[in-house]
Amino acid sequence: MTGSNSYRIRQGDTLSAIARRNNTSVDALARANNIQSPDRIQAGRTLVIPGANDGFEANAPRPMPRPANRPAETSQNGDSFEPGSTQDTVAQGVTPAGTAGVSGTQNGYRNIDLTAFRQGGTNSESAIVVGTSEGNRTPNGGFTASFGGHTDPGNARHNRGSFSYQGSGANSPSHADEIWNRELGRVTPQYQRAAERAGLDPNNALLASTFYDLHTQSPRAAQNFLNRELPRLAQDPRGVTPEALVDARVNAFRRDDGQLSASGFNHDEQRLRADQTRRETALVRALDARGYRDGGGAVTNPPIPQPRPENLQASGTAELPAEAPIPRPRPENLTAGTAELPAEAPIPRPRPRPENLTAGTTEGATPTDLNDTAEIAPAADRPAVQTATPWVSQYNAARVERAGDKACFRAAVVMAAGAGATVTGPNNRIQVATGDDPNGGVTVDAAAARRGREYIDGQLDAGRPVVVGVDHRSGRNSDNVDGITDHFVVITGRGTDEQGRTYYTFHDPATNHEQRGADTNPNNRFYVDQDTGNLYREGPTTGNVVQRHFEVSMVRPNA
Repeated sequence: MTGSNSYRIRQGDTLSAIARRNNTSVDALARANNIQSPDRIQAGRTLVIPGANDGFEANAPRPMPRPANRPAETSQNGDSFEPGSTQDTVAQGVTPAGTAGVSGTQNGYRNIDLTAFRQGGTNSESAIVVGTSEGNRTPNGGFTASFGGHTDPGNARHNRGSFSYQGSGANSPSHADEIWNRELGRVTPQYQRAAERAGLDPNNALLASTFYDLHTQSPRAAQNFLNRELPRLAQDPRGVTPEALVDARVNAFRRDDGQLSASGFNHDEQRLRADQTRRETALVRALDARGYRDGGGAVTNPPIPQPRPENLQASGTAELPAEAPIPRPRPENLTAGTAELPAEAPIPRPRPRPENLTAGTTEGATPTDLNDTAEIAPAADRPAVQTATPWVSQYNAARVERAGDKACFRAAVVMAAGAGATVTGPNNRIQVATGDDPNGGVTVDAAAARRGREYIDGQLDAGRPVVVGVDHRSGRNSDNVDGITDHFVVITGRGTDEQGRTYYTFHDPATNHEQRGADTNPNNRFYVDQDTGNLYREGPTTGNVVQRHFEVSMVRPNA
């Protein structure tokens, strides 16, 4: 579970003072930021704060990927920070380069091209393989309920994406995957040198995946793994096997004096070993399913193991092997019975024709799964402010004119009318989004976002719901009046969760299944982006619209 801290140097700062304030050392700061002369630092530079206990202590933050002054590497689809990469560079299956032959570690796993392995953002092999270990992905590239966001049980921080990223700067789970793939790229040269010094093949799929996974869980343990455990592993008569790697992973959590330092597991070796066994087993399952074992081709649709109830939290998270007593992180916005997201995104249907954003037009939405009948347990906490707004499906021909894939706005208007609100036309809108962000999501007019939220608060306090447009896919929607909005939902209430965060409940019409679409579904909540003030719902960027990442694009005032 990854995290980050950073600090921008101010005039008059010294490295020693910064180290004291951040509970670290001058040497650690210098190493983490490649500072050759600790007595000479430049105001305005952003430092990575490595942390005193990162990865070992339950409440400690973890180091951040290299700061935002990275080279201007962009991709057209926003799915990778790797130079020149595109979403299609690494498709499902075996990494295209360097996979032939048995690896030099002689453990039955192929060699991989480490750069290609990390390319593709959320679609990258690294995100899928490590994400399977984290419990956020399935071996065939699917998503579990925790992918969109969950709370780390060790330090109570919010995670998102395949790698359970906790750092700043990510505006969606897929963006978080891009950021962490870049961090894995940053530490790859160090890993390669350490493996080669030990006489091991750094391109071996199992060894490389283990290092990437350990660095994702605990960068500090990963450093011990490189410096101390790889030479031992090279001398292990078992070879670089999953069993030997589990031992190496456990020992990586020891200090140089041999004492176990893993307060997140209460310094209990049995608990730590169970967790490391579970993670390594998950890596093996993912690598095997994706065709990395020597002599095996990629498995296009590997079977997805059924969760064992005795090893699952009541949150619908991913399966834990029977031997692992440590529960996976519990998603804060999902409860028992939440269905796993589809393994493969459905084939998109043509976008609806034009939406002038008035009560009589045909607003569009990505089609829903009409066979969705999963039981969705209602949220345990209900909002403090709640309107009496009925939920209506956009597929309900008895309630919605011209019901179907294009009827989300008309359904939203019907829902609002059921609570006494009349939605006005597009010329009266509060336009929150000013464009599609090339890295995913939208660019936001912060002043408009503030006005929109103030308007929503006032209407909710008066007992009236508010219809809002949302963006849930990359690329401009040329059929909309704003060129951005993809879908409409109805905000119905406001509350505060157990972490003290304000949330807004909403009805989503893009399903036949009331338990999925109604505001009682704990996943149907907007939170406030602390940077922009805009409202968003965590989720993947593919799959059915009712589970996607939403960002509010416009607010439609009532008459």
